[in-house]
Amino acid sequence: MNPPFGTKNNAGIDLLFVKAGIQMLRIGGSVFSLHKSATRDYILKSANKWDNTEAKCVAQLRWDLPATYKFHKKKSVDIDVDLIHYKKV
Repeated sequence: MNPPFGTKNNAGIDLLFVKAGIQMLRIGGSVFSLHKSATRDYILKSANKWDNTEAKCVAQLRWDLPATYKFHKKKSVDIDVDLIHYKKV
């Protein structure tokens, strides 16, 4: 599913979305999400504090993010993202 993105007005909403997904899982179930690599330490530290949750970065990727708004100055930007695996334990 596509979470409610937003880096300016929705701080933390990505983790709330992930946490809601984890809460719906049975023991042993998994959720995967993409996050900017610059936030890796924060994401993992936060998620590993949640009850019955293990989180680890399983891959670092380059994501080509195309311009979607008129105010974007570049046609696309490559950003580093992490594929995070969350497991309900």
